[in-house]
Amino acid sequence: MFKFKPLSKRETRLILFFFLLLGFSVRIIFVPYWVKIDGDLLLFSDWGIKFWQYGTKDFYFVKDWHYATPNYPPIISLVYGASYWLFDHKFYLAQLHNLIRIPPAVFIIYFYREGYWLLLKMPSILSDLGIAAIIYKLVKDFTKSFKVAFAASLFYLFNPISIFLSGVWGQSDSMVSLLGMGAFTLLIRGMPGASILFYFSSLYIKPNWLIFAPLYLFIFYKLRPKLRSLVIGSVSTIALFVVSTAPFAKEGILPFSWWLLRERIIPTATVAGKLSVSAFNFYTIFFTIDKHPVTTQVLGLPLGMAGWILFLTVNLIVISGLVKKKLSEPDVVYSLFTIGFAGFLFLPNMLERYFFPSFIPMIILIFSQPRLLTYGLIINMSLFMNIVWAFFRRTKGEINDFFTENNFLVIRILSSLVALSWLFIVTRGEFQTKHVTSLKNKLLMLKFSRG
Repeated sequence: MFKFKPLSKRETRLILFFFLLLGFSVRIIFVPYWVKIDGDLLLFSDWGIKFWQYGTKDFYFVKDWHYATPNYPPIISLVYGASYWLFDHKFYLAQLHNLIRIPPAVFIIYFYREGYWLLLKMPSILSDLGIAAIIYKLVKDFTKSFKVAFAASLFYLFNPISIFLSGVWGQSDSMVSLLGMGAFTLLIRGMPGASILFYFSSLYIKPNWLIFAPLYLFIFYKLRPKLRSLVIGSVSTIALFVVSTAPFAKEGILPFSWWLLRERIIPTATVAGKLSVSAFNFYTIFFTIDKHPVTTQVLGLPLGMAGWILFLTVNLIVISGLVKKKLSEPDVVYSLFTIGFAGFLFLPNMLERYFFPSFIPMIILIFSQPRLLTYGLIINMSLFMNIVWAFFRRTKGEINDFFTENNFLVIRILSSLVALSWLFIVTRGEFQTKHVTSLKNKLLMLKFSRG
């Protein structure tokens, strides 16, 4: 048999770079597809255009919007505004081509036609490459295996979920999660100042990773970083906050920020008032997706409130298990998956994409512990079908019918698979710390008490 010599660092980097470039190219291919039915992308494009038409001071206050008023924090608004500015100045590409023949004419023709969509999606596409690198690094550190780490990285890079969300849908979830995952990784690796800046940046693009705030604060407290790191991180974060917010603040940064939180961000998160808006989660096993309100009661308890109680209970169990043990990166990854996916399963008003904060930790877990791989693949398949249904349900009747006929049978089956697979990963993982055992026992008690 042939025996291959170990790869050098240079060869490893070349291989990784090649596949990152390939993953980037795959996403670029999908950029022009289904643009006209992508309501969110059309909304983002409208924000980018009106960013310059209305000016930053009026951007959040003008009510004359074709789709919806801006309801995201300022950083992402700056990103969309920059995307349109670059596209609006595309004539420089032609001038550059006339001078040095670069870029080629074929790219200029493509950019004039699809450039705005490309620029709107580019931050998320590039973030996917960064996430693949983080997954490779962490799995390599956990398993000491290049092959396993490489496979985990490719699993994310060529995963239909990540390709669809960034290359097709143009959502910002990978951007948010790159910074969020980076924040926890930097924190546990002794760089709390940079971690603070990363975590704030994630929240100030879109506050999806706010569900991990109790875990983040606990880890921060337990590690007790030096005052110097706290000062550096805090000053850097305040500077970013001021610089990114000032262009939009008419009457002061703090009054504007409070108004944005009160009038736009919080109402957006709760406006649907449904147990599940479009997520295949615990509620859609028993109730109708996008129909039953959060006030639906079982045994006199509103299910929306019950979901919050259950989610906070999972937080308490996980964090209490970490109190008396030395923190490790595997513990943090396990905790992120357990808490993040509990949010997706049990919190009300869930959209189909809100599993993403736990998606990266899941991939790290299932490749670090091969016996969990089957459950991870089931979750992956179910969630991909979830986002396909959510994206096409209003424009492709045959797709919507497949999921909703026979009293939403397919949705109920997929929701059951997602919930059970999460339970199996949580209770059968090899990172058997006290919080794993405690959560396992409590979940089993809950199961038997109902069965």
